Amino acid sequence: MAFIVPLLALGAPARAGGWALTVMDPVPATRPDTTYTLGFWLLQHGTHPYQGTDLGEVALTFTDGEKSLKFPGVALKEPAHYAAAVSLPKGTWKVEAIQGWFGAYLIGTLTVPGGLEVAPVPKEFRQMIANQPPREDHWDTVRPPSVDVGDVVPGTPPSREAGPTPTSTSVATPAAAPAGGSPGETTSVAIVEQASWWRPSYVVAALLGVAALTALAYRVRRR
Repeated sequence: MAFIVPLLALGAPARAGGWALTVMDPVPATRPDTTYTLGFWLLQHGTHPYQGTDLGEVALTFTDGEKSLKFPGVALKEPAHYAAAVSLPKGTWKVEAIQGWFGAYLIGTLTVPGGLEVAPVPKEFRQMIANQPPREDHWDTVRPPSVDVGDVVPGTPPSREAGPTPTSTSVATPAAAPAGGSPGETTSVAIVEQASWWRPSYVVAALLGVAALTALAYRVRRR
């Protein structure tokens, strides 16, 4: 019967609490073919570092409709803090964060030369952040930017905004960068939600495991 156990284990809810968001450190005004180091924070539930050990790949991707460039994120000393060295040619780029098993989600649009326009956090996610009880503070002086929950009322059940996926394709205009190409004050926030652990592949695996167990029990009874 031991051969059945690994199969059934695939259906276990090993990754609960499946949503996160990415908060960018301030992004400078960009010039073509110039290297920049962009910092970003991957926050589970919008408030704390990922608490597992198997997150997977973390990176930033830039797509202009014809080509896609990916720059890996390197973990920094602070929990949940990453940095990616990027260099882009002139153009308008859709920016996404690859966030391990949470999946890739839209951050906003980067214009080169220019700045980053960011997608707002949907009200559903702002509500869930506001409803969370106080958590342990994982940071000291260097810490992620705060996520603005706006005018949501704590304790109110979150209501999903229009559409089956909370990722927003609309963007908010960032603060203008100071003259001379010095870093601007834009902070980007990407909303990320992981689908439930109850995925079709897990369902199939669980059903196959049950079928195998039933067949084995039937053979034992017939002996």
